[in-house]
Amino acid sequence: MNFNLTRNDLATKSASQLAALFQQASNTVAARQADLASVQSLLAMIAQELGRRGPAP
Repeated sequence: MNFNLTRNDLATKSASQLAALFQQASNTVAARQADLASVQSLLAMIAQELGRRGPAP
């Protein structure tokens, strides 16, 4: 799987989409170590985006 997403891409996704993407990226890390740097970067960006949004109402 290719994880070429930007912060703007993530900003347009819902919290449930971000959670699903986070799970998918986590599963990819477990299955394939080849894209580790890309996946780790994506996980960090997702975490930052979720943190920026704050808690759900």
